[in-house]
Amino acid sequence: MIKRGSEWRKWDLHIHTPNSIIQHYGNSDATWEKFINALENLPREVEVIGITDYYFIDGYERVMEYRNNGRLKNIKKIFPILEFRIDTFASASENNFQKINLHILFDLDEDNLEKEIDLVKREFILQIHLTKLDKHSTKSLTKENMAEEAGDLKKGFANLIPSTDEVLKIIKSSAWKEKTFLFLGYKEWSNLEKNQQLKPFKGDLYDEAHAFFSNGIDTNSKNQLWLNEYGNKRLLHSLDIHGFDLLDTYELDSNGGKLPIKNYTCHTWIKADPTFQGLKQIIYEPEERVKIQAEMPESEKLDNLMIEKVTFTSSQNRFTTESIYFGKSLNVIIGGKSSGKSILLYEIARTLYANTKDGVLRFKDAENEGKEKDLYNLAEISGQQDDQDYNFCVELYSKSKQNKKDRQNHSSILPGVKYIPQNHLSNLVDKSRKNGATLKKLIRDLILEAPECKSKYDDFIAQLKKNDLQRNQDIDFYYSLKEGLSKQKGELLSQGDIKALIEGISFNKKKIEQLNKDFPQEKQAQYVDLIGKLSQLKIKDNQVYADFDKLYDLQTDANRLLAELSNIMKIKIDSLQTERIKVEYSNKFKFVNEAIEHISDIAKQLIRLENGDFIEGSYFADEMQKNTLEREEITQQLQPFNERVENQKQISSLQKSIEDDEGKIASIEQFKKEIEAMEKEIISCKEKIFRDFQDNFNLYGKLIDDLEPRINEVQSSTDEIEILPSTKYQYPAFRKLVDDIFDRRSFDARDFEYLYQDLDKSPKSALADVDYGEIKKSLECIFDGIESKKLSPKGRNTERDAVQKIFTDYFFDHWDVKSQGDDIHKMSTGKASFVLLKLIIKLSRENGPILIDQPEDNLDNRSVSRELVDFLKEKKRERQIILVTHNPNIVVNADAENIIVANQKGQNDGEHTSDFKFDYINGALEDSFTKNESIDVLKSMGIREHVAEVVEGGEDAFKKREEKYGFRS
Repeated sequence: MIKRGSEWRKWDLHIHTPNSIIQHYGNSDATWEKFINALENLPREVEVIGITDYYFIDGYERVMEYRNNGRLKNIKKIFPILEFRIDTFASASENNFQKINLHILFDLDEDNLEKEIDLVKREFILQIHLTKLDKHSTKSLTKENMAEEAGDLKKGFANLIPSTDEVLKIIKSSAWKEKTFLFLGYKEWSNLEKNQQLKPFKGDLYDEAHAFFSNGIDTNSKNQLWLNEYGNKRLLHSLDIHGFDLLDTYELDSNGGKLPIKNYTCHTWIKADPTFQGLKQIIYEPEERVKIQAEMPESEKLDNLMIEKVTFTSSQNRFTTESIYFGKSLNVIIGGKSSGKSILLYEIARTLYANTKDGVLRFKDAENEGKEKDLYNLAEISGQQDDQDYNFCVELYSKSKQNKKDRQNHSSILPGVKYIPQNHLSNLVDKSRKNGATLKKLIRDLILEAPECKSKYDDFIAQLKKNDLQRNQDIDFYYSLKEGLSKQKGELLSQGDIKALIEGISFNKKKIEQLNKDFPQEKQAQYVDLIGKLSQLKIKDNQVYADFDKLYDLQTDANRLLAELSNIMKIKIDSLQTERIKVEYSNKFKFVNEAIEHISDIAKQLIRLENGDFIEGSYFADEMQKNTLEREEITQQLQPFNERVENQKQISSLQKSIEDDEGKIASIEQFKKEIEAMEKEIISCKEKIFRDFQDNFNLYGKLIDDLEPRINEVQSSTDEIEILPSTKYQYPAFRKLVDDIFDRRSFDARDFEYLYQDLDKSPKSALADVDYGEIKKSLECIFDGIESKKLSPKGRNTERDAVQKIFTDYFFDHWDVKSQGDDIHKMSTGKASFVLLKLIIKLSRENGPILIDQPEDNLDNRSVSRELVDFLKEKKRERQIILVTHNPNIVVNADAENIIVANQKGQNDGEHTSDFKFDYINGALEDSFTKNESIDVLKSMGIREHVAEVVEGGEDAFKKREEKYGFRS
């Protein structure tokens, strides 16, 4: 039989039979066949029923005769229930006496059923008298006595009520106190108030009962709330079936198909083994074990996100060949030392974890961050050579399977599994106290499990890289500008002194005037004007050449940048998944390729021929042609003047000198303008470098804002856990950088002390508060020191290298955690570990199983019994949990639905063991039977007994739980 521990089943504990004193079935063999047929066709979820009869057990006895003859195979458990009337109270709403129903469920050993039924008849029913009147003191409760006393059986039932005190006294006797479970009818009990006179009796009855019955599903929730004023006992739903009007019979339609159920309903779901011990669990864990609803509880849990079973394959009987099954909620693995508890958990993780490769779980060792290790060497543990046949298979409830060997070539079928090895949390805490980056990364990674957050973080990283690249390009450009400026200034010096050139021009013009003194004054003025126009044409020629060079550089840069943009655009557009959007935005971004074509057209004009001329038809050729034509025209106009001038050669030479000198002046002026523009550009570029740097700082703040909704998922919970993100700066790393790149003889940290020391003069740590304005001022000071040569880079570092390095992005996102006002770094290791556990689970967006190895380690008993237990009870409603533990509070008080007991052969000397070195069994917490010394140790006792024996304090935990709820023991 497959065991998964406690499972949800429908329990209908209020079905009367045709033998019941009050019933509407009839009472013939045909009626009984119809009744049994109806029970056999109850909805498949109904696996436990209670056969209820007034005072007597003969109806149950006949039902079990059918069962022993092979009928009712659909029902896993049938309980006998005797329904009594309570004789003490009157109704608050009626003048007549209102009879209160008391239902007594019996735990009978079905292996000795005939003897057990006879015992109920003789030692229970026959010990009760018809009423508490003296005249009935010798008359036992039998159908014959009831009929004789009242005239017939139904009248006797209506008028004769056995003594409630007598019934309760027998129930409390040593013979029956462990074998009975009491229910009260809610409606009649709730009416027991008349001017508060019966309130004490009502409370006393509540204390006697273990649960209540109600047939009103619409009012069940409201009634349960009212019932909760007295305690936490459950109100179960059943129709109180007395006939076929509520118990649908097995009927077929005209096509031979079964007609749908119309009248029958039962909304009581109990998570327990179909046993008396299973039923008792609703006393200890009423909210966890009982649900009143139409659909199966926890049906929202997806089968493809939960493990149903695992199977070992090995040679030489190293591991059991039987599959180990898991429930959908809390599964607990217990066992002695080295019994195979952690191996089982680890093999699940190793088979399913997303980053498993070549049979090794790529789990980072908290002691050595960045290194990965395999936690368990199975060959070493078993004392054998490596087992070539070894394999491990995980099967989900959806029937998907994964073998460990498959992980070499396949992705995980359940990558959302979360695995927390033994001591991993405490190691993380210790590591984070030495290096806060460990905790920071853990919390960030948890936050990024949300796909939308991961996408935002990836965008953040990509933008940081773009900013870093841009900043370095800006620094390169800055130094290129400085080199260009230096070159321009050098060339300017080679151009001559502009004052001397002006004076020379003035002198030559005066000399020409003297040579042309025979010219009339108006002719001389005309002549000077023509000479001036020739000089202007020379300047225009130089301007055309300069404009060409600038535009050629611009076209080259634009072509390069547009090509990069085009490649990025193509990658992004091709990755779009919605066709309509893809088409629409492909069209919208066409302008990029159109711009590339346009730049290509521009490039065709920006060409110089081998002789230095511009290509025909270009704007530059046109401008030069225009200047040439104008020059030829002026030259012709000068010809009459030149022919008349004596010393013609001298005048021409003077004119040529004036023209050259004025060209030099124009060139000098152009150099000055370019130098002035470059100086402004250098200042602007330096400002941009700092803006680039601030852009990075701002990105960290934006990231925190973007992740705030995800952070609030934790902070809005009742656990009082706070995640406090902030932007920090790696001051120590920066100081080391400065020491590495600058000559200490030229170094004086007083100018940028903010980066070096706190106010108390201690070295500033990476977790110190960040004032961006102060960081910027310090970097400006260092930048200026490099420029002014006060700071000398050492080794092979150039000034450019030094500047690029000081602008390294040493900002980082930091994540502090507080719980109930305490900083995680100041908590005890145990408390901090528990806070991390809650964070890991609460922030996890995955809904796969949670695997935890001994979460109670480093926690005090109070934390385990309260916080951890409550946390597990809450989380098992949402996700499947599989954990290894040695703490009884987790097993018992967290109400583990499935207990897996591990054993290694040879651990228990003198006891019978299985053929396997490592063996496992599992079952529900309520699975209990006395130890049998003659068989295998795992199968020799119930799960409860294993918990009591293996888990230190296990028996005490059971007793405390039962005493807490007042169950008779």
